[in-house]
Amino acid sequence: MKIRVATRGSKLSLLQTEMFLMRIKAVEPDVKFEIITVKTTGDLVQDRPLYEIGAKGIFEKEVNMALLRGDADIAIHSLKDLPSVISDELVIAGFSERETPYDVLASKSGYNIYTLPPGARVGTSSVRRAAFLKRVRPDVNIVPLRGNLDTRVGKVLNGVVDAAILAEAGLRRLYGAGAPLNLYRIRPEVIPPPPGQGIIAAVARRDDVGIIELLRRASDRRAAVEAAAERAFLKEVGAGCHTAVGGIAIAGPLGIEFLAAYASLDGRRAVFVRVFGESPEEVGTRAGRRLKEAMSSEGLKA
Repeated sequence: MKIRVATRGSKLSLLQTEMFLMRIKAVEPDVKFEIITVKTTGDLVQDRPLYEIGAKGIFEKEVNMALLRGDADIAIHSLKDLPSVISDELVIAGFSERETPYDVLASKSGYNIYTLPPGARVGTSSVRRAAFLKRVRPDVNIVPLRGNLDTRVGKVLNGVVDAAILAEAGLRRLYGAGAPLNLYRIRPEVIPPPPGQGIIAAVARRDDVGIIELLRRASDRRAAVEAAAERAFLKEVGAGCHTAVGGIAIAGPLGIEFLAAYASLDGRRAVFVRVFGESPEEVGTRAGRRLKEAMSSEGLKA
């Protein structure tokens, strides 16, 4: 059996693809793969922050088009890059074990959020990270930072910025225990992560029953539950990359805990909600509704 796999061509994307394909190999040892690398809008446009590009799914659309054209059988993504709604002809059918979902402050000097000197240059092109950082440190300078993960790490090492806010999962996957920067994990009550962070997702055509079943057998059950909750939240809130919204589900033996938050772009106002339940879709949807209600009561609009 041979499976054609579409993915982005960055070092991290290819590494994550290999990680997921190892999961498939574990349940179907005789399968062979053909890797098809795709350039996305997010890869090609590097001179503007993500929210200025003005397109949904800027790291997803072209990769999934390979599926829709029949050029590939599955597409591999970072789940956080998938918009709340994808083509009706496609389904997210596979989920890797979740790496830590939190953001980190990465620096050469070992800063944490609170020891950054006033005026420090902190790199990020994420509206969410910028807004929540402004909430606790309005005295630092936020510098747009684009590029693949290794490129952004290089900009910190070369002194372009004093620190950068990055996904811990990507750093762990790319560098293992040998990350070249000091990392300070940011609590979700300070900067909530985006839905899906830390999970590698596999997309298939909805009518390809055999591939879907294979991906589901290769999936991590806990990650699938947390992904379902966070995707339901994302759909309910309807937020895009221009909105400072975060949400994370943590599945445990007693149910699912969901933390969600919104911040105004200047960081001066924020609301947080926490929801508990058993059904992932119900918990995620309820978290989204609770967050919108909290925003409305505070006079905030997404």
